[in-house]
Amino acid sequence: MKEAFVRDMQRELGEQEAAELVEALNGEPITSIRLNDRKEGMPICTLGETVEWCRWGRYIDERPNFATDPLFHCGGYYVQEASSMYLWCMMERYVRKDALVIDCCAAPGGKSTLIAQYLTEGEGFVVSNEFVAKRANILAENMIKWGYPNMMVTNNAVSHFENVGAIFDCVVVDAPCSGEGMFRKDYNAREEWSEENVAMCVERQREILQSAAKLAKEGGVLIYSTCTFNRRENEENVEWMAREYDFEILEQRHFYPHRDKGEGLYMAVLKCKTIGKVGKIGKKSSLKKLKEQAEWLKDSEDYELVELKEQRCAVSLKWEETIERIAMCGANIFVVGVQYADLKGKEWVPSAGLALSQAVDESKFSIIDANYDTAMRYLRCEAITAGTGIKGIMMVRYEGHPLGWVKNVGNRCNNMYPAYWRVRC
Repeated sequence: MKEAFVRDMQRELGEQEAAELVEALNGEPITSIRLNDRKEGMPICTLGETVEWCRWGRYIDERPNFATDPLFHCGGYYVQEASSMYLWCMMERYVRKDALVIDCCAAPGGKSTLIAQYLTEGEGFVVSNEFVAKRANILAENMIKWGYPNMMVTNNAVSHFENVGAIFDCVVVDAPCSGEGMFRKDYNAREEWSEENVAMCVERQREILQSAAKLAKEGGVLIYSTCTFNRRENEENVEWMAREYDFEILEQRHFYPHRDKGEGLYMAVLKCKTIGKVGKIGKKSSLKKLKEQAEWLKDSEDYELVELKEQRCAVSLKWEETIERIAMCGANIFVVGVQYADLKGKEWVPSAGLALSQAVDESKFSIIDANYDTAMRYLRCEAITAGTGIKGIMMVRYEGHPLGWVKNVGNRCNNMYPAYWRVRC
């Protein structure tokens, strides 16, 4: 452990507790998952006790190869660090379940899938944004597999959403940080740590926060978190934001691995006290509205079909105006609502996201119920057989949970699982 980091923790915690923290950081990391309450199933791992601050979180004793579990790929659970699930507790205290939320730095999707899960009961909506395009693709995959239709994935700088303005009930900023809380899980994080890197992170965090501050409604909240310990990236940033942008600090919480059953985390909630500006709507939307009905969905009358970059998505009519406002402000949208259909040649075929969505009407399709070996062949994009004379597009399920589509041509099935999701083990 670098001496400068140890000195920093001694100033924060005192010598005795800093020594306990360093000892914990040299121990074994803890693995936890969060169950998808809409896709019940038994993961390959043995579940332990419930995470105290999130009723869907579970600790597991040993970390298996999750890539070999079909229930992982269909969104039955998300592998998420336990401390970061404290967001559930924060949202229960401060955020309505019908809220409009933006997750500003969302990849790979742990907090965004949790937010979508929390909001579903109240039909709220989450905009999951990631600035780095490659990470935004991973975010989109995880949000699609989670299967909640109350979401949008975008690839923009946080500053872009200033064009949308102060329309959000909750703004979440899980800021890029120096990663001190990851020292137990990632030895590279130890080597990359430096006081100069901490200073650089503070500057980047404040740049994000000054844009995020302009997105919250009066009375709305901003939830700020890092996976680091030092005051400069945590308390001092929060105090700076409260002072500069007229926010009230409601709660702050540190997680330390020698105190809590999880890795390092800091989380704070601030309340917006100022009426913010609502941005001007642009002239052109990236979404083209369609007249066709979303007939492959349950409650299809509650959705509208839109066309986006050679795919069709089904969006909730409840959030139609908000989605249109964000689209007309020029957001780079990867997916919105339910990923419904893809253009293959001149034909629209069901998207992988449709099969994985909780909104899909399975009664509209013929089904292949795959055993474990067949499911894994399917996820590896290998050929499988349907065992039936029914031809055409069929849904593949494992233990009652949809995985995706095949096109049965008789003696074999053309595998329609996305090549970029292909399992390689």
